[in-house]
Amino acid sequence: MKPLLYTFRRCPYAIRARMAITISGIEVDQQEVNLRDKPAALFECSPKGTVPVLKLADGRVIDESLDIMQWALAQ
Repeated sequence: MKPLLYTFRRCPYAIRARMAITISGIEVDQQEVNLRDKPAALFECSPKGTVPVLKLADGRVIDESLDIMQWALAQ
């Protein structure tokens, strides 16, 4: 199972997280979030309901863009 990235295409924080993931060559599934109608699954991962949020295959959640970048670049 690939990690799942909740993202929004125009969010600068999500953009930098996606860039780090792409540069790292990591394959993730991406779920584009409609910010006016956020899915319940997003809130289950991160009660803040902000993007980006990365849910890893082992169930861990990373919900800050800088932390996602550090994780991706360390892989």
